[in-house]
Amino acid sequence: MNRVDRLMAYLLLFQSRGLMRAQDFAARFEISERTVYRDVQALCEVGVPITAVPGEGYRLMEGYYLPPISFTSEEARALFLAVSMLDGFTTDGPTKTAVTAALDKIRAVLPARTRRQAEALQAIIRFYAFPAPPLNFDNAVFLKLQQAIHEHRVVRLHYHAQRRNEVTERDVEPYEFVLLDKVWMLQAYCRLRQAPRAFRLDRIDRLLVKAETFTPRHIPSREPQPGPVQVVVRFDQTVVRWVREKQHFSFVEERPFPNHTGDVLMTYRPSGNFDQFAPWLLSWGEQMEVVEPVEWRGMVRETAVAMANRHAAVKHSA
Repeated sequence: MNRVDRLMAYLLLFQSRGLMRAQDFAARFEISERTVYRDVQALCEVGVPITAVPGEGYRLMEGYYLPPISFTSEEARALFLAVSMLDGFTTDGPTKTAVTAALDKIRAVLPARTRRQAEALQAIIRFYAFPAPPLNFDNAVFLKLQQAIHEHRVVRLHYHAQRRNEVTERDVEPYEFVLLDKVWMLQAYCRLRQAPRAFRLDRIDRLLVKAETFTPRHIPSREPQPGPVQVVVRFDQTVVRWVREKQHFSFVEERPFPNHTGDVLMTYRPSGNFDQFAPWLLSWGEQMEVVEPVEWRGMVRETAVAMANRHAAVKHSA
């Protein structure tokens, strides 16, 4: 990024976020703090009223506004793609209506050539949520939790956990949403388990936003952590390509199986137990084989026997 573009980006960040620290700019643009100080001085020299707040950072003087922004063709293309994706993946409701209205306003101020390019791209690209249900930004649970996060309010959940297939009641301190494989997850500190936990929104049967507030805790790295069990699976060469397409999120690595037939060994570190990993694993049928751990081989065998016994029984009438 050249310096002119970087200085314009400074102004946009000031206007959208308010107070900004030198280290924030340095991390964002991968420059030194010394360069940030020079950039701020350059903005001041051309008449931008920047105020230094001792010990806190910089902000634009109150009442100063940037002129209307313009988009390059690349920015307009990216914006139209993002809005099209949002439009295709969301249910009808206030959010989708607002997206359409915002897009109309943006379209109205684009130069004719850029607008034609963006609209031509939008006309040939479609986004669908099948088979997953479309995202619902207006869902009552989503909106209540969003407000609770903003206000730092404790939430009481009636949560249907898959592992034990039972509903538990617990108080949590919510702090963010994560969209994981088209599923909304609530990241929160669980007071019942005394640890950070992730909760699927579609497994929350009931919730109550309490009057009690909490002080946000320091939460360590939010990156998915590998589970304690290493699972090695052999896949027949006939399905290797399709396994890669639908890879499990706990995948670690793959290597050739030493039989020169194209079979592959894939290693996983699932965060859950066998019951959580099994639906994906068993979907590959006889074209997969658990190599290790031995206990998991036994559980696959027991599951297969149970399935065979169930299908050997007399067929029920419809």
